[in-house]
Amino acid sequence: MTQITKETKEEISRRFPQFVEATQAFYAKELPPAKYKGTSGKFGCYGERGAHSTMLRLRFSGGAIEPAHIAFLKDVLDRYDIDLVHFTTGEALQLHHLGEKEVLALYQECFDHGVYCVGAGSDNPRNITASPLHGVAPGEYFDMTPYIKAAANFVINCIPKFNLPRKYKISFSSGLDNEGHATFKDLGFVARPDHKFDVYAGGGFGLNGSRFGILIDEGVDPQDISYYILGYGRDVYMKYGDYEHRGQNRSRFILTKLGDDAFRQAVRDAVAKAKAEGDYRLTIEEETPLAKSGADDSVLEDGRIGKQKQAGLYYVEYKPLGGTPKLSVFHDLLKALQTMEGAEIRLNADETAYIINLTADEARKVAALTADDTATTAFEHSVSCIGATVCQQGLRDSHGTFVKLAQLFKDRGIDSHFLPKCHFSGCPSNCTVQQLAPLGLRGASKKIGDKMEPAFNIYAGGNYAIGKGVMGEQIGVITIEHLPDFFLALNQTLFDANQSYNEWYPQHKERLIELVNQFE
Repeated sequence: MTQITKETKEEISRRFPQFVEATQAFYAKELPPAKYKGTSGKFGCYGERGAHSTMLRLRFSGGAIEPAHIAFLKDVLDRYDIDLVHFTTGEALQLHHLGEKEVLALYQECFDHGVYCVGAGSDNPRNITASPLHGVAPGEYFDMTPYIKAAANFVINCIPKFNLPRKYKISFSSGLDNEGHATFKDLGFVARPDHKFDVYAGGGFGLNGSRFGILIDEGVDPQDISYYILGYGRDVYMKYGDYEHRGQNRSRFILTKLGDDAFRQAVRDAVAKAKAEGDYRLTIEEETPLAKSGADDSVLEDGRIGKQKQAGLYYVEYKPLGGTPKLSVFHDLLKALQTMEGAEIRLNADETAYIINLTADEARKVAALTADDTATTAFEHSVSCIGATVCQQGLRDSHGTFVKLAQLFKDRGIDSHFLPKCHFSGCPSNCTVQQLAPLGLRGASKKIGDKMEPAFNIYAGGNYAIGKGVMGEQIGVITIEHLPDFFLALNQTLFDANQSYNEWYPQHKERLIELVNQFE
């Protein structure tokens, strides 16, 4: 398999003193948060709101937390006083509220255990995202796992060589779903029935415009995807990126500026150049099948348990509200998984975790262990970034707002199963791509009289399914104060219609706008 080279590891190690120096200056109040971010982001670390603590982002490519890493994380929770963990929309794991000694020690421990934080922030190739059930989903075209692993190693080898204008997001989708978000990242690979990939590029979401990527090439050999990773990053993103205007330097602006045909040709030329330079093809090692089985399909009566394509094995869905698990549950889950051969955690971009490679008895245990800390309705499956109480960039407390809304329905005993899975973003960074949700919210402000009040922009009608991608439209702005009443009224409207939101909305778009206007 394509490995992270000795040279790359040595270069990453050589850069560690930069992180130490900046972190010590940040905690000594000698380095402002914004300037600290310029250094710390390269190491997957950001200062948190208030500038008293930091967050460390652990990259798990394709969202796969393998058995050795499960044991490592359990040990970390045993030894460190960590009070907040977040499953991110980039399929990484964030450890929050860290002190100076904790973040520096954790970064080094992660590196020593093959968990890389370098490049998980700032202007680097970020954690590779993928459809979470790759390798175990019934009916998938082929197992993308070995290609994701090899590509992830290749990407880390590129980090010391790249000088990118902004973040570089790479993703894989199974073709059956688009949970990897491959059609709207900087570079995306969509699996095909013929064991090849279609390649997309130029997508992205954020301030000053959002867009889907365009199809670059069809039927690409999986071992050749490295040429696209290198070529696009070096000879498209770095060549055409705007290094002077940070608000205009994501790759989606390159696509818009060049136009579809010129952009597509630029990517193809970059790939051809990389191929002419040398052999960068990925070295692939096929996955070794698990030699265990424990079939009992009666476990499928639990809607959170699914059947893998491997005979006698199952997976369990675990979705803590807003992607922040209760620490006691997460610790106990890690502890239990250490006793289950081959068990992995797979993080999805919607902050759901899937625990895979379980026998029926193991699936029952995992489901029971997580039962009190998991979503049970579509609305409780909503996605939210960590929010402004923690994030320096955040404008509104997206996470807290969503959790309070979910708790409101529980406390009042109101059935909310007709409400949709929403996407709550705290600010224009659009971390949850709220424009692609059936109902999305983005942190904003609204003028009420002479005052600006905290609010959320409301979006409706988004979809990111392959072949059905559409950008939702902003239909209004509701203050946080009135948001609960809006959701209560929408819920009642859906109950009166006896329809789920996804069934109701296509025929009642104007009615939704009326509801939004009612609470604006």
